[in-house]
Amino acid sequence: MKGSRNIGINGLAQSLKKIFSEKKKSGEENFVSKTYGETEDTFFEEANKNLRTVLNLDKKSESYEKDLKRFGTRIKVIDVADDAIPNKRFKEVLPLKRPAKPTNERYNEKYEKDLKRFGTHQGVINVSNDDPAKRKKKKPFPTDFSKAVYKAMMSKWKPREVTPFSVNPYSDIFRAFPKAQVTVQNKSTEEKEVVLWGANQSVGVSPPAPGDVQDHTIVAQISTPTGVHPQGIVVNPANQLVYIANQLSGTITVLDSGNQVVKVIQLQPTFPGFTSPVALAVNTKNTSSKYGFVYVVCSVANTLAIIDLALNVTATIPVGIRPVAVAFNPVNLRVYVANLASDNLSVIDAEALTEILISPLPTGQDPIGVGVDPISGDIYVANSLANSITVYDSTNALVTTIPAVGQRPVSVTYNPANNSMYAVATDNNFVYQINSLTHTIVGSIVTGNKPYNSFFDSYNGFLYVQNREDNTFTIIRPDNSKIDGLSFGEQNIGGAFNSFNNSIYVSDTSNNTINVIGYLQVSSTISINSDYAEMREDLQSNPAVIQHAKFVVTGLERLNSFRVNKFTPTGSIKSKPISFELYASPQSKLNVAEVTELAGTVIDGKMNWRFKLPGLHTVSILIWYRQFEVREILSPTNHK
Repeated sequence: MKGSRNIGINGLAQSLKKIFSEKKKSGEENFVSKTYGETEDTFFEEANKNLRTVLNLDKKSESYEKDLKRFGTRIKVIDVADDAIPNKRFKEVLPLKRPAKPTNERYNEKYEKDLKRFGTHQGVINVSNDDPAKRKKKKPFPTDFSKAVYKAMMSKWKPREVTPFSVNPYSDIFRAFPKAQVTVQNKSTEEKEVVLWGANQSVGVSPPAPGDVQDHTIVAQISTPTGVHPQGIVVNPANQLVYIANQLSGTITVLDSGNQVVKVIQLQPTFPGFTSPVALAVNTKNTSSKYGFVYVVCSVANTLAIIDLALNVTATIPVGIRPVAVAFNPVNLRVYVANLASDNLSVIDAEALTEILISPLPTGQDPIGVGVDPISGDIYVANSLANSITVYDSTNALVTTIPAVGQRPVSVTYNPANNSMYAVATDNNFVYQINSLTHTIVGSIVTGNKPYNSFFDSYNGFLYVQNREDNTFTIIRPDNSKIDGLSFGEQNIGGAFNSFNNSIYVSDTSNNTINVIGYLQVSSTISINSDYAEMREDLQSNPAVIQHAKFVVTGLERLNSFRVNKFTPTGSIKSKPISFELYASPQSKLNVAEVTELAGTVIDGKMNWRFKLPGLHTVSILIWYRQFEVREILSPTNHK
């Protein structure tokens, strides 16, 4: 149209009103029906409706697009260039609203110039001031992490006030902060505890439970110095040391709980093979004057060597012919030695370190193993050739002989988990459960090939049987259910559980080493994203402040027992529980929690999160954060 100019929406509205309200000079009625009434409100409402229909402005026409480009907004209170809520702007064109200001203030030349300059009504759009002189100077990064400084520092990262049109109230946070994701999956049917962060404590994401024997692994292999053919092993509760009998070198290797060699004790005679230590026992009675003394059976020298707490051989006592097994009785403070060739049982006074008068006690043929019930004081002797068990009480009186204990019983072990004795029969691959009150066989369990030694693991309450032929464990639970086939190197007659580091020690005679068996750092039933370890290590030295955290769980159950733990320099723990029921997302029907309570907390090496993940559930944790690099904090420019 010739001579067209920008008159503005309100100028257009007033012109239309003037045209519609006047009669033509010819006296004819206006071509627009007078249905607007007498008020301006009615006029604007009806005019807007009719113009939309006539001009086809309900659709995004070319004219509409030009107007949108020209005015920069749909004449609403919207901050120009704010893309946070593009889909929530009202779709209104040509909104002929009644002006808020008096007519004499609106329709003047200055208003038209302002409208052309700013693109909408005065004051609606906040025009940015790009004057370089008025820009704020960047402040150096603070090094003081006191509460006041922290609040001042974090204020500039707080999200803008959420607009009423925003679909997601956390959208500003999502745009302004970097994000990290941790995904943990529980593949078992049981609830598992999960530990995140806390690199200073060196705790695994989900350490195996005591009963997760499938997570056993060899954590160390120790070569025994000057040790040849290691056999029996015992753990001393008095000094927390591990003693290993080296048969062909006539020595005892002593290890600490860190598996470092403390001392190698030479027995007499020193000529190789003339001593032949094969089995050990320890005085476990803490009221005894000889508490912590270790008893070593020397099978060729036919003696019992006693080692004191100073790790010196304090006595050597003659016993029967070819001693092969030894046990300490805490009830009567006696030491019992099974003599294979002389078919008897030597009894030693643990206090006086002398053989008692009634010793030796008769046994069946070829006694090769001896065990003690620490509750009643009964002594059980495995007669390997007679296939029987001889039982004496704590007064050394014969109680009974248990017949038909498999084929060649070789060892007897007390199981405190069910107050029973277990006898291992090596030739027919069975373990027999003996009732400690009636001294009768009440059950039998099939093992691997050629079982021999057995020991009790107080960490999980299981009995471990060492199978020498196939080099496996048969692990027996208190209800006599079992786990078979776990293999961790060679199995021989030496095996013991160390309660001071929750590890199992097994002698590998072929390689002259001791295999130390522990647990994996992370349970095999738990998986976590591969980059988590690198993320945790980075946050250990470069801490991050959380701005928001979201937990998305697959499954119906929520995370349980969530706690934020902070470890102080003095060793104490400050723990804060968080209930996920309070943070269920109102915008999602899924198992989602927007945990705002974690905002402002720090992730570093001195804290961790602990929670319980239900069985067959997966949790994805999304964290928006601000990370502080140590080099940035310590930069010289930050000290000005």
